Amino acid sequence: MKYFSFLFLFIYSTITFSQNEYETFINKYEEFAFYAKPDKNNILSKYFSKRIHSDLLSHYKINDTIKTKKFVYLTFKIDPQNKITNIIVNSPYSELNKNIREAFINYNIEDLNIPEKNQLNTYTLQILSTEGDKMIINCSTNVVFDKLPVFEGCESAVNKTKLSNCLLNKISEHVANNISSVEIKKAKVLGSLNLRVKFSVNEQGEIEQVNCKAPTDSLTKELNRVVAIFPKAKIPATRNGNPTSFVYEKTISLEIESDNEKYKEEVNQYQESFLNVSDEFLNQNTELALHFKKYISVEELDKILLLKAPISIYFNIDKKGKPINFRTNAYTSELNDKLIGVFKKFPFEKLNIKPVNSIDSYGYPIIINRFNKNIIVSSDKPSVHTPPVFDKDCESSNSKELYDCMNQSIKNLVVNNFKRTIRNKTKLVGVINIRFSFQIDDKGKIINVKAFAPNAEICNELEQIIKNIPDVYKPAYLNGNAIITTRKYSFGFNVGNNIIDDFKNLRKTHGPKSHF
Repeated sequence: MKYFSFLFLFIYSTITFSQNEYETFINKYEEFAFYAKPDKNNILSKYFSKRIHSDLLSHYKINDTIKTKKFVYLTFKIDPQNKITNIIVNSPYSELNKNIREAFINYNIEDLNIPEKNQLNTYTLQILSTEGDKMIINCSTNVVFDKLPVFEGCESAVNKTKLSNCLLNKISEHVANNISSVEIKKAKVLGSLNLRVKFSVNEQGEIEQVNCKAPTDSLTKELNRVVAIFPKAKIPATRNGNPTSFVYEKTISLEIESDNEKYKEEVNQYQESFLNVSDEFLNQNTELALHFKKYISVEELDKILLLKAPISIYFNIDKKGKPINFRTNAYTSELNDKLIGVFKKFPFEKLNIKPVNSIDSYGYPIIINRFNKNIIVSSDKPSVHTPPVFDKDCESSNSKELYDCMNQSIKNLVVNNFKRTIRNKTKLVGVINIRFSFQIDDKGKIINVKAFAPNAEICNELEQIIKNIPDVYKPAYLNGNAIITTRKYSFGFNVGNNIIDDFKNLRKTHGPKSHF
């Protein structure tokens, strides 16, 4: 007798083309080049050579901090009127992408000699490639067009989106209908069950290289078995009309339901024991946790959307020993206000916190998710976070002054060292957004610098400024141990005529684990 019924939901899916296993192809780039036949001197290369601004290429970093790219591709689709649509360029620089898109829009589609105009296809052109340490114009001679595999029941799909959605439906239905209820029972699951499905479809349309993931080893094995018997494609994926292999990867969610009360009780007991084992520092019965349970109902708890990280409350303590600057990492202002309001009703002296440093922040986890169930918990002691001290002059009597001092120091370094002539290196005008991030390691050194700007020259300039920032006076600490922290900033850089103030509104954005 089956204990369960399954409903499937789609959370996230990615579809990528793997390349033919033909012996002549070493990798995906070689297969693409086989069909595209890029040539620096063909008609398309000559066309783009006259329209891509040379200064956008001369400073292109091959080992870019944003993302290493040896090739720049342009992809597009064809609409029902055989017009080009959905043009995407994959370089890390928005000004270069805009330049390429605008040039391509004015190109005569008939000159591409597309052999098959079909809404089911995705079309790709190589535009740039590396030559030594330079990025050069080296365009495709032929358009490369890819089509997804077609499985039974999806033959009537009229475009790529509908074909992709059909495949998503088919694999989800197949998993829901064939996964073993016995293995579900062993895994002690109720509610949402997230499953990562990954497999290849070879040139004959057969399923192979199945590599799925589930919460337990036995359920992973069962999922692999189920996916391996997914019916072969009626038509394999194709590249320029020829069969090619295809990699499919997605995450689906099964809603596990049961009318068996004994099983429900077993699941609850298992989940509670797992919580106690895997999160020894968390407790559902601390005074703080019990306090929150008085004000947050089970119904309210079930409606809260949780990511992987727990929802926590953070605060500072003033010189008089009173909590101040309350905040949470809740995803809505309503939940944030609710949690802060409940926390303020708790007798603070019961937490028995002995503040040592006025710049420290304190945090307690409040809500976590285990087995897709929201649970109110807390810890006996708070986590204590000491922010980095940028330089000795930033040492202050409270956390806000320290925070403001570091942000102002960063702003001064960027603004004072940025070359004003850099604004002449872009065709864009007005305020353009520039971002950068870096980490401060446990020794206070600046590491992992990343800069984001519309073109390579501005990006390189910004990156070099950040790399030249001296070591900070003191690194951050968590519970007395030096830790790595991430800092992220963005600002508007004014370009164009009649510039009065180059920089506008430096903004600090929090990095991971920086809710303190």
